[in-house]
Amino acid sequence: MEDVFEYLNLLRARMEFTEKFYGFKMNYLPLYFEGDDIIILDKNDGKIKRLKDKKPLSQEELKKVLPKIRENIESGLIDTLITLNFQYIYGPED
Repeated sequence: MEDVFEYLNLLRARMEFTEKFYGFKMNYLPLYFEGDDIIILDKNDGKIKRLKDKKPLSQEELKKVLPKIRENIESGLIDTLITLNFQYIYGPED
């Protein structure tokens, strides 16, 4: 799972680049979502958290969710989520 954490560090750098290049804040990136449970990467501290309370996951919770995060990374979903809102930078078209 070390490779997942290395990739998450790269994602934080990409989030920072996105902020500077496109000019909008990107503090959180969804890593996994199922129902109301959304797991995010916090760009500011690099921790994996639950969106609803923004508290870092425990080691036990992290062990359960890391395989699902890895699957989302390998499928390209995480990369897609970074770019999803780029078309709305200047607002909706008329």
